[in-house]
Amino acid sequence: MSPPAHQDAHHLKARHRMGIAFMAVAAITFPIKDSFLKAQDDAVPALLAIAIYFAMQIIFGFAGLTATRHPARRNPFAGMTRLHFMRSLTLTCALGTFFFSLRYVPLANAVTLYTLQGLFCIGFGRLLLAERVLPRHIVLVAIASIGVMMVVRPAASGGSLALSLLPLLSGAFGGLYIILTRKLGDHQPAFQLVCQDGAVSSITVLLVFMSSLLVTDSYFGTGSVPPMPTDMLTIFGPPAIAAAIGMISSLAMIRAAQLAPAVKLAPASYLEIASGAVIGIWIFGEYLDAMTIFGIAIIVAVCLTNSVMNELAKTRG
Repeated sequence: MSPPAHQDAHHLKARHRMGIAFMAVAAITFPIKDSFLKAQDDAVPALLAIAIYFAMQIIFGFAGLTATRHPARRNPFAGMTRLHFMRSLTLTCALGTFFFSLRYVPLANAVTLYTLQGLFCIGFGRLLLAERVLPRHIVLVAIASIGVMMVVRPAASGGSLALSLLPLLSGAFGGLYIILTRKLGDHQPAFQLVCQDGAVSSITVLLVFMSSLLVTDSYFGTGSVPPMPTDMLTIFGPPAIAAAIGMISSLAMIRAAQLAPAVKLAPASYLEIASGAVIGIWIFGEYLDAMTIFGIAIIVAVCLTNSVMNELAKTRG
């Protein structure tokens, strides 16, 4: 005998509430993860710190495969295709540029611009998945552009427009990463993908870092390396902690997606921006002016509207 309808409805609401709680945990902790990389000693090259972060992902991903006794623990790279590699390389560009920008851009600004990856999905979805671009998409992108211009101002990041735009570039790579992940399908073991992403990203960033030592004028021909702290905790501590918190955040987000639809989760996901603003003020003294706050509000409103309308379109279709 099936349970009464009101019990089913109560159970569904409980699942949704739990999903929203998981999304809130993920959104609040993501900027905490970012803050450890932002607070990394400036004497530690940013690229080296980023490479260490991705290397730690391999360890955590393999630990997850081992804990769940997944067959992929024997070889996390089995079945890795060219599409897998391109996806991991795109993630390298997305998070690599984002983490690099944190040393120069206020945390709340960087997080806000990165959330625009959902709008970049519209263009990449059209190019790679032949998805329709609707008139509302064009309108939302136009409105979001106004918010971006309010947030991305040279005065907001030490007078450098290029550094101000760097998180927006990260969002573009993030949108491409989402589309490539969708092309892989939904049967990919999460921990296995984490291992693959970590391996490709850490090796790529490390190679870029080593190459930069050879071509930078400051070190070319000297046979020396930039002076760095000798304390291993100073070098490895922040990226390792950031990777651990990032894994917790990612697992919480995955669990949230399993429990509730995107339209329910969207409002909680933007706690990430509030968390970034609080941490930026409290830890780094990054106070936001009125124009920046208004621009952030426009971007959040556009992204939230896009999420809600996409979910409604799925329901009707």
